[in-house]
Amino acid sequence: MKFELFIAGRMRPANGKRGSLSSTNIAVAGIALALTVMMIAIVVVLGFKHEIRDKVMGFDSQIKIESNSGYGDGTDGNYIELSSAIEHIIDSIIPESNVALTVKQSGILKTNDNFMGIVFNGIDTNYDLNFVHQNIIDGIIPDYTDSGNRNKIILSQSMTKVLGLKTGDKVYAYFFEDNNIRTRNLEIAGIYESHFGDYDKLIAYCDISLPQKLKGLDSDTGSTIEISGITPDDITEKAAMLQDALIEACYDNTLKHLYQVNNVYNTGALYFNWLELLDTNVVVILILMTFVSGFTLVSCLFIIILERVNMIGILKALGATNRQIRSIFICVAERLVMRGMIAGNIIALTLIMLQEKTHLLPLDPEAYYLNYVPVEINWWYIAALNIGVIATSCLILILPSQMISGIAPSKTMRYE
Repeated sequence: MKFELFIAGRMRPANGKRGSLSSTNIAVAGIALALTVMMIAIVVVLGFKHEIRDKVMGFDSQIKIESNSGYGDGTDGNYIELSSAIEHIIDSIIPESNVALTVKQSGILKTNDNFMGIVFNGIDTNYDLNFVHQNIIDGIIPDYTDSGNRNKIILSQSMTKVLGLKTGDKVYAYFFEDNNIRTRNLEIAGIYESHFGDYDKLIAYCDISLPQKLKGLDSDTGSTIEISGITPDDITEKAAMLQDALIEACYDNTLKHLYQVNNVYNTGALYFNWLELLDTNVVVILILMTFVSGFTLVSCLFIIILERVNMIGILKALGATNRQIRSIFICVAERLVMRGMIAGNIIALTLIMLQEKTHLLPLDPEAYYLNYVPVEINWWYIAALNIGVIATSCLILILPSQMISGIAPSKTMRYE
């Protein structure tokens, strides 16, 4: 065993002094508190990003192909046909993705007492309904392959509250097409609640045949082709590749129209930019907590050195170098760091797992788009945080340990 580790392993608060014991406890508590705050900040931001990203991508497809008016052969450029040529292009660039045709149709729901303007999202049988399933709170999602369900719709809870409706109720919907008002009597099959107010107040789901008939479209024509099932990190790259492929297909006459490709990071830029600001908050918290824990650790090391002035003088008289003595005190301080880290990890992970299982801490969904504080445990981030704390503490301790080199054995052995 190394001489420095042997001495450091046997050092205790000098003479059991109360002040010494308090200083070490304060240092351990400061490190534990700082690590707890930093870990909670990281997992909460990761949770926010994950939840908000999933909500935005649940309402707005990862990649969408839309018409590009003003191009093509002069026919109506507001709609797009899901042709075999487009399907082949999509499959060649984004294999195993989910491709669905949708039609957006604005309308008004009216009861005897109230009315509300909404947008119907007409979906086909290929549409990915996982997000809707996760947020259904009452009723069911109709099987739109059954023609008897064509007039059944899914509304949000905020819509049904305003209109005073519930599942099983029927409601009149009014649509404006070709300067005419068209009316449909629709039945509420299910109610969802995502707590994402901007979308909950706007989006209702229906069978794609409803808006197609209103607009006079055939079964293969819609307003957008929505693509999902893509790894989030690949969305921007795949969208750019798809746009290039569609342009090339238009120029070689494989496609009759030039179509526009968009991705969720553009259409939902408002939310993703907000999430980026959270990263800044985390950086500020990490810096502040580093200063707090660093200050308590340095103060503790100074106190330990002052309590051991006699020992330092004796060690120097016996031939120990300044570097060896500094190593002893750094080892003692790192032992306190490890105690604080163990306590901090236990406290933080306990609180995080409790929140993950019980959703104990609520949030105002009108302000945060979530009704509870989300957490996401990422062990790589947690491991990196712990390694960073150890490395930072070693660097912080180098400077105060330099005072040992100025201690002279002839004076310190008589130090009281």
